[in-house]
Amino acid sequence: MARHGVPMVASSGYVAEMDEEVCEACAACEEICPFEAIHVKEAAVVNWETCMGCGVCVERCPGEAMTLVRDEGKGIPLDVRLLAEEQAAS
Repeated sequence: MARHGVPMVASSGYVAEMDEEVCEACAACEEICPFEAIHVKEAAVVNWETCMGCGVCVERCPGEAMTLVRDEGKGIPLDVRLLAEEQAAS
C-alpha cells in the first residue's frame, strides 16, 4: 500500500502474535488480513515486517489464538484520548 514510494498506512505500533497451541489453522486470519501478513501452514505465521497491527485478524480468529503485542521497532502508538486532552489544555 504505497503511492509514489510513500507508505499510505502507518503502523499502529503493534503486531499480531499467534499462539501455536491454540491456533486451529482455519485460515480465517489469512483471508481477512489486508496486508497479506499472515500465512497458514500447520498454524498461522505472522510476518512482523508487513503486519501493521490493525487487529482485524484478532477479531476474526474463532479460537482466540491471535493477540496484538507491542513492537518497539514500529514506533510509539498514538493515544488519541491523550492527544485530545493535551489539545483541550492548550
